[in-house]
Amino acid sequence: MEDQDKQEKYCQGCGNPIVGGSGEEPGRERDVYCRQCQIDKAEEYIKDAAIETPKLKRLRETTLWKIVMVLILFVCMGIVAYQYPQFLLAFKEPKPVRMGTYATDAATDNCIKNLWQLAYDLQQGKKRIDPAIVCPAAGKPYIVIQGPNPEVHCPNPGAHGFRDIAISKNNPVPELIK
Repeated sequence: MEDQDKQEKYCQGCGNPIVGGSGEEPGRERDVYCRQCQIDKAEEYIKDAAIETPKLKRLRETTLWKIVMVLILFVCMGIVAYQYPQFLLAFKEPKPVRMGTYATDAATDNCIKNLWQLAYDLQQGKKRIDPAIVCPAAGKPYIVIQGPNPEVHCPNPGAHGFRDIAISKNNPVPELIK
């Protein structure tokens, strides 16, 4: 029995003697490989597993497969084309929300846009408004009425066709009064 354990084993892959224990159970007949050949066999097995099966390869070569892939491509392109307008809207600046149903001109719209900015500044707690922000119709800075609920008024609402255009800290939505 001891003679069998001491017998030198040879690698089935390269034929070199295997030095040290091979991890084989005594008395069991099995292919024996050195460590390098075990690594080589494992790499070969992995490479073989990655190769397409002949059935899959034949399927990819059929006309039906190509038609299905073209249809999938067209469906994807259709979805992209359908969603494209929504994608562009994500980059557009939203129109200002205002109270009332008045039709306004570009100067009034710019005045309202400025009031939105000033309302934002009030909400952020800024004590002074930016004097560079002026009414586009009058060219004058906005009128600020200080107090616990500060208000900002357009300096010349008549140029826009209104009696008053204003915002306040508590009511930051621009209010157009006819």
